[in-house]
Amino acid sequence: MFGFIGKHIGLNLNFRVLFYIAAALLPLALVTGYVRANNIRWYISPSDPYIQTWSDTTAITVDDDWSNFIAINGYRGDDLTTGVGVDPQTVLADGESTPLMVIANQANPNNLAAAGVAEFDGLANPTVALKGSATADAPHLLIQLNKESCPDTKFITVSYNVRDLDSTRTDALQQVALQFRVGTTGNFTNVPGAFVYDATEGSRATRVTPVFGTLPHIPVSDNIIYLRILTTNAAGGINEWVGIDDITIGCYAPTASNVTVSGRVTGGGRATVLMTDQEGNSRSVKTNSFGLYRFDDVPAGQTYTLNAYSKGSQYDPKVVTVADSVTDLDFYPQP
Repeated sequence: MFGFIGKHIGLNLNFRVLFYIAAALLPLALVTGYVRANNIRWYISPSDPYIQTWSDTTAITVDDDWSNFIAINGYRGDDLTTGVGVDPQTVLADGESTPLMVIANQANPNNLAAAGVAEFDGLANPTVALKGSATADAPHLLIQLNKESCPDTKFITVSYNVRDLDSTRTDALQQVALQFRVGTTGNFTNVPGAFVYDATEGSRATRVTPVFGTLPHIPVSDNIIYLRILTTNAAGGINEWVGIDDITIGCYAPTASNVTVSGRVTGGGRATVLMTDQEGNSRSVKTNSFGLYRFDDVPAGQTYTLNAYSKGSQYDPKVVTVADSVTDLDFYPQP
């Protein structure tokens, strides 16, 4: 009898030991190698825009854990492009199969050699930032939206600030692009008017580039929209951390029936800019001595294609859907 009781006591003790071991190891399992995304879409409406300022510094406490956020995740973007200095506007393949990533609780961008996606909550103005590398070929933020509450007469507008966070002498040509996709699969489409040609400068961390983009009209039946903000491994493999801050995504009607479209043509002398509407109607203007151009009385709510022509330089066309005046539709010469 005592042997029978002893065996059962021993069995119970073994189970208790295993339970305590498992309980002790569970927090370690949650911290080490823990990867967690959120798959909740933001239901955008005229009265409920999506806003992310990264002010809650308790939301990211563990590497690669986005579960405390709604609708946004960061990805490392491995092998979305294998080149160096690739224009992020041309990187259109889906990146959700690349590693989910955020380096948590960082204080000094100058001292973080790793690349990809990082949270800098030790800055006076906290932010989440991107940095390319030979591994993190196209790091990006991905935002998931549902627009069924956005009326068909309104447009999706996207604004954010791109912040230079690196105050070392490094001066990368860190380019940043905005893209969108209708539906859960497939390639992305670039938003040309939101492109940042160079977000950084050497020896200081003061440059802030405001970005404003308007998506083309999307039929009301297409409710699921993915937005992506990305950079790439910069020219020469020299990269800097750039913060993606003060993100606001709204559902708005055009604020005016006629607006202006303006910008700069760089890299040459006087240039001609040609603007063509959806019906094929065109008009042109010439730049001034500073390369600036301007179109007045542009009907809002339409999509336009702009081309720049200058002797000795070639430029990629710009496609923009105009909901309000555009002041920074700039042209840069092809390499």
